Amino acid sequence: MSGIPRWTVLAFITCCTAALFGACSNKFVKEERIPETGATLEGSVTYGSEKLAAALIIIAGTNGQATGDIDEATGRYRIENVPLGEVRIGVNTDAAKGKMIGKMMSGYYKGPEAKSRGIVAAPRIIAVPAKFANPDTSGITTTIQRGANECAIQIPK
Repeated sequence: MSGIPRWTVLAFITCCTAALFGACSNKFVKEERIPETGATLEGSVTYGSEKLAAALIIIAGTNGQATGDIDEATGRYRIENVPLGEVRIGVNTDAAKGKMIGKMMSGYYKGPEAKSRGIVAAPRIIAVPAKFANPDTSGITTTIQRGANECAIQIPK
């Protein structure tokens, strides 16, 4: 490297690397839009006789997957763009616990006296057995058609 300054070599290598990654990045990043199914699924979830106030609902079909949360205020879930046909359903309360911990750490939950100060308190999270968290092991199924679908999920104790 007698006649070429070191910074020129480094600049050349940097430019070549940036050009290489720029040219290749489009091959690896493929924007894929999920097709709209035109179907929604909503309902409530009970474990034994207790209505769940928090859980992640997982819908898995042969043509895709959709997820949604139970609304703490209403105790119901509503999931859009649900796969059509026969689907398997999972109810993950551990995911709800993690989400609630995040809310508590961010200041959402203010302790047991929160109701008297007009602050929303964390809902009671009822743990269901782990096998129900996975749609493949839960044994919960329903059939989805275009439009609004209703499914009251009942998990036996």
